[in-house]
Amino acid sequence: MAHEVEIKKVMETDEAGVQRQVFPETHVSAILGLDKIETVGAGVTSINGKTGDITLTAKDLGVKGTNITIDKVGTV
Repeated sequence: MAHEVEIKKVMETDEAGVQRQVFPETHVSAILGLDKIETVGAGVTSINGKTGDITLTAKDLGVKGTNITIDKVGTV
């Protein structure tokens, strides 16, 4: 990726001296430069090598023979 990011953890110390990581919340508009990051492509072009109108089976998802059922089919 063309954009390198330095990751910094935010920590806080409670009354007992225990440090915990804090995960601050923000809004997308507060992230400087986010509007300049280019997206790659315009969506999904293939799934498991299939293109066009795709019907995925349990085998495609790797769940065949695992007693996992697929209850709902959605559109990608």
